Amino acid sequence: MVVRQALLQLRRLPLLVACSGWLMGILWAYWLQVPAAWLALPALATILATALGWPRWERVGLLLLWLSTMLCGAWRLALADPRHDPLAVLNLLRSPAGAGELLVRGEISAPPVLEGHARRLLVSVEAVSNDSGLHWWPRHGQIAVFTSGSLLDDPYGPAYGDEVVLRGRLQPPLGEGSPDLQALMAFPRLSVRHHGGNPVLALLYKLRFWLAMLIGRLLPQPEAALLVAVLLGLRMPALEPLTPLFKVTGTAHLIVPSGFKVTLLAGLVALPLHCLIRRKADDWRLLPAQRRRSQRGQWLLCLFQLLVVAVYTVLSGAGPAALRAGLMGALLVLAPRVGRRYHVYSALAAAALVMSWGDPFVLWDSGFQLSFLGTLGIVLLTPLFSRPLKRLERLPAGTSVVEAVAVTLAAQVATLPIFALTFAQLSLVAPLANLLTVPLLELLLLLGVVLCLLGVVCFPLALIVGWLAWFPLRYVVGAVTLCAHLPAAWLSTAGWALPLPLAWSYYVALLIALALGWRLRPQWFLSPPAYGLQRTEIGRSVPGRGPRHRRALVLGVQMALALLLLLTTGVRTLLEGQRTGLVLTVFTLAGPSGETGPAIVGQTAQGRLFVIDGGPDAAALTEVLDQRLPLWQHHIDWLALSSPLHSHLAGLLDITSRFAIGSALDGGVLHPGSAYALWRRTLRTRAIPYQTLRRGQVLPLENDLRLEVLWPSSPLHRGGDEARNNALVLRLITPALRLLLLGEAAQSSYALNGLLTAAQDAGPLAWGQEDVVVASLPANKPPSPAFMRLLELLHPSLLVVNEATNRSSGRTQTSSTTEHDQLLTPVTQRITRTLLLRPSAAFSLWEDATAWSFDTTGP
Repeated sequence: MVVRQALLQLRRLPLLVACSGWLMGILWAYWLQVPAAWLALPALATILATALGWPRWERVGLLLLWLSTMLCGAWRLALADPRHDPLAVLNLLRSPAGAGELLVRGEISAPPVLEGHARRLLVSVEAVSNDSGLHWWPRHGQIAVFTSGSLLDDPYGPAYGDEVVLRGRLQPPLGEGSPDLQALMAFPRLSVRHHGGNPVLALLYKLRFWLAMLIGRLLPQPEAALLVAVLLGLRMPALEPLTPLFKVTGTAHLIVPSGFKVTLLAGLVALPLHCLIRRKADDWRLLPAQRRRSQRGQWLLCLFQLLVVAVYTVLSGAGPAALRAGLMGALLVLAPRVGRRYHVYSALAAAALVMSWGDPFVLWDSGFQLSFLGTLGIVLLTPLFSRPLKRLERLPAGTSVVEAVAVTLAAQVATLPIFALTFAQLSLVAPLANLLTVPLLELLLLLGVVLCLLGVVCFPLALIVGWLAWFPLRYVVGAVTLCAHLPAAWLSTAGWALPLPLAWSYYVALLIALALGWRLRPQWFLSPPAYGLQRTEIGRSVPGRGPRHRRALVLGVQMALALLLLLTTGVRTLLEGQRTGLVLTVFTLAGPSGETGPAIVGQTAQGRLFVIDGGPDAAALTEVLDQRLPLWQHHIDWLALSSPLHSHLAGLLDITSRFAIGSALDGGVLHPGSAYALWRRTLRTRAIPYQTLRRGQVLPLENDLRLEVLWPSSPLHRGGDEARNNALVLRLITPALRLLLLGEAAQSSYALNGLLTAAQDAGPLAWGQEDVVVASLPANKPPSPAFMRLLELLHPSLLVVNEATNRSSGRTQTSSTTEHDQLLTPVTQRITRTLLLRPSAAFSLWEDATAWSFDTTGP
């Protein structure tokens, strides 16, 4: 009886049978490597048999349907399998022709992705040459290309749709990823031939990056990076330290595309429009023409929602998880308009069929696996986990607690082997972390949409909304961080060496357990649960909505707490701003490759802000600024670059695009690199005033505060180490302080001798005593004789040394504290005190009308 009832239900859901057979056929064909020619005739025969047997026989019809779709899925994969294609790039790797350096021509088929501090490009190969381009041979397949860079949208770098030529060596792909990825190239020589691709997709990808930069201008980091990930599914560098925390707490779905977000967004878009076309109680009195007009309005709303879902899918990156979410969201919008009931199992099966038909290898993508199995587990297992917790629904907010815990457990059980194999970790605090963060997802999406719209229409008003959005974002960061640092929050499976058959055994055991439960309670599995979708018609209800008064109360409490936090922050900032003089902090920031560089942040007595250099990492400088500036501080009065070296410039590229800059200063460059050219381009694009400084210029910052330019001279020196020979040397003069900023010029004998000559000729460098000298010195070399002579001339009370390391040799140049102290011994014998700033250390200085004092933090 139970079997017959199950067969009757399956005949009503043929998509489930077809999807299971299709997916099984893809896996079977990949393992057995069956040629496509062997599968064509059997597939056609079973399709004809299914067409004849489906109306007549109940069991045989289902079996024939499953068998025909399995053969069709196997045939589809055999057509796409590169192992059967002699022109595939995969076969080139196995031949002697692919062993040396190659020229590869292809087109970038996806937007760049940041992985660490490199850009990952997906290139569809068209042709290959092994004789420097004299002859080209056609090849097919996709390869991953890693290029240097830490910017998502680099106008001087390759982007989606560009036809590129790569020169390098092909390598086998790392790990066991998608079989569709046939090779990789690590940091090849790359040239862009011309721009192409789909113009609509290219425009939407540009819009995606632009919206991410807009949010970065409205919010501090890492809250801005979190909102960008929640709304757009885009990983910014500032989110990298938080990404492992989201993974170990089981909340990674918050920062990746999901069907829940698509449904929420479509519902939020439809709510203000639905009231205009909703049915009224007296609609039965309307004439047929008036009813058709009302139906046209409903169809227009449906088409608008479909457009929103399609655009949001592309803005989310159009990855496998985003496409699955977009397809299911489109079916959710379309089903009520065509008079059909939305069935989540059928929608999930349809999305899997469409995606695997376009690309059978999507089944090997971890994002698709987590998205597909997580959604299936939520709709299938949530009732099982919610039933034991049913008594908790009587408590205040008990329904929300039971729903969050049940949904989290269901998704975790369904994706347990995938997480263990892909991320080598299992979260034990996922129910708690999701209970604390998921209820705010709808609010975060709403605030993100409002911020983007207001940022285009009225930027000052968007700043105010950004202050309100900061509180829930900060709360999510704090909650995830707290859960990640709880004792036994997660287990590492890195050393367990889990075999793939064990994962399959897990799912077989899970299916057996579900089959036994199905035999006892079949109604639990044949109808979609009420959790997450209270109604199937978007616009009348948004997923997860509770009573309106409860939601209004929660939103009111959040806004009140946000205003209270803003008031507290403002009072604290005003109290800290009562200083009567200059406040200056010198940092030594560390980059991803061990490279270090300086950054100087200063604030005058009247609250004006200036930044000199940005260090080698944008995320490090962003963290420094956002920790020290109030939420409403989005203006930097002066931005100076002392040297075009990467260790000084990388951080400035980010804040130039995020902050409003009053004036940009540098000493000019004779032979600019790509990073410096990008910085100047950003200045021109944002219409930031720019000034080139030369020796002898004086910049009045305030009444008793001025900045003197001591170097470089005019014209700039050609040859040698131009970045250091022409580095800016500045002197900051206040009534109680004389501060000399030598920077990279401390490593240039040419610049130091020029300063000594100017001093002897009674130039702008006076013979008075300097209070503080800040210099960048190498970590493994003693100071030059010219630097020692300059110190004897200046007699500073304090020397602050930025420990400089570089990446030119491919390894970090470091030395122990004892070794560096020995190198600086000649210096310490000539001055009162020397401070060595190692990576992540800072030197802070306060000045008033009569004296100055300082403090240090870090190692």
